[in-house]
Amino acid sequence: MSRRDKVIIPTSLALAMAFGILLGRGLKNVEVSKKSGNWEKIDQILHYVESEYVDEVSRQELEEDAIEYLLQKLDPHSHYISGEELASVNESIEGSFQGIGVQFRIENDTVYVINTIAGGPSEKAGVMAGDKIIAVENETIAGVGLANTDVMRLLKGPSGTEVNVTLKRGIEAIEKTIMRGEVALPSISAAYLLNDTTIYIKLDRFAKNSHEEFEDLVYPLKTQSTQHLILDLRGNGGGLLDVAKNISDEFLEKGKLITYTEGKSRPRREYYATSDGQFEEVGLSIIIDGYSASASEIIAGAMQDHKRAHIYGRRSFGKGLVQEQNEWLDGSATRLTIARYYTPNGRNIQREYESLSELQSADSLGQFDPRGGIEPDVQTLRDTAGITWLYAELMHRGLVYNFVYEFRDQNLESLAEMDITSFKENTEDSLLLADFRTYLERDSFEINENEWARSSTLIVQRIEALLVRSLYNESEYIKILNEHDPVIQSILLGRKNPESI
Repeated sequence: MSRRDKVIIPTSLALAMAFGILLGRGLKNVEVSKKSGNWEKIDQILHYVESEYVDEVSRQELEEDAIEYLLQKLDPHSHYISGEELASVNESIEGSFQGIGVQFRIENDTVYVINTIAGGPSEKAGVMAGDKIIAVENETIAGVGLANTDVMRLLKGPSGTEVNVTLKRGIEAIEKTIMRGEVALPSISAAYLLNDTTIYIKLDRFAKNSHEEFEDLVYPLKTQSTQHLILDLRGNGGGLLDVAKNISDEFLEKGKLITYTEGKSRPRREYYATSDGQFEEVGLSIIIDGYSASASEIIAGAMQDHKRAHIYGRRSFGKGLVQEQNEWLDGSATRLTIARYYTPNGRNIQREYESLSELQSADSLGQFDPRGGIEPDVQTLRDTAGITWLYAELMHRGLVYNFVYEFRDQNLESLAEMDITSFKENTEDSLLLADFRTYLERDSFEINENEWARSSTLIVQRIEALLVRSLYNESEYIKILNEHDPVIQSILLGRKNPESI
């Protein structure tokens, strides 16, 4: 079977940690027919265990465990994917999945809808952020210890099939029949004008249709007044290399090197800007953090090497390896590291393998191990002034979320009549804080007054943002957060006072 080239760079931190940049080959149904030496030995051992072991064993499970262990011994990004996992793993890359189209979290053994995906089946059926899913097909799922995978198994399914859910909204139980469908996963969660001269883009992943989304959402924002563009890649773990190349093309002149790959058995392959981009003459700032990986680092590294952009934020993850994906006859797949990728100036930003385990060992300012990654031109530390033990406890226990959804349900009639502008005009921070404090006192939550004073600004910002997301959309939610984002404000200040950069 002929090989089809496909380059993927992981689209979530979990994938990024496991896989790195991926060079896929579509279906490559390979059967090994000639065995010799230790390969024959392994086959004989498996046969021996299967036939002689005291208890029944599954040879398939043993083989899969052996393959997974073998790949894990090579590097942190070579990986085995079972047939059951493959479709789910590829969803964020493909940019769509089949299901009801909700984002959810499990809090206190209850499934909360965080958000409905725009245009998806749940939005069309009237499901709202904050709704609790308490039953699926008349089977109670609240309070029974379901995991995320269990919930996805119940809600996902082929397009055109129906699923009956029971929602709790406030004290009201609501029955919904939702027709599952093809749900598009947007790559760009926000694209809007920060001011008359500056475009802001929040790019979450580099999926198959991300460049088309860029054209549809960002092109119309450009005017003769446009002087600057902010590309926010925080939390973006990667995706498709071709897409990263196409988006880089928007900012780089034709012929500029974007990245190159090279490995023991793979000759150097170079990726260049090939077309006239729409934003080559527009100033550019890129924001990264410790969760920006792979494709995000390719773009940031290319722009930094060519002195095309100022890079803000915190050191990126450090993903400089290339994987190749092969899918096998049984529907499983392997991703094997076959090369490294480099920035135009020859930097390989892969962090040392042993430091990967330290990703979650951030210091109080959220800075990760400094080895590897892209170092920003302007280091912007996370604003921790309002983060107290009180704030952490409120978020950990889900009390802010619960209050937001209760407040929305109690005031839904009046809130439903407001557009985003009137919502902002009629929402008073002091009243929201007072209502939240009453909610906490009703719940017998002990309030530390000093910490409340320190965290109140951050608390009310979070409440307003979550309310906006539950009433409107993800884009408006990000706009609210950006109004108080120190990195965004630093960029805008630097634009006004270039000497401060």
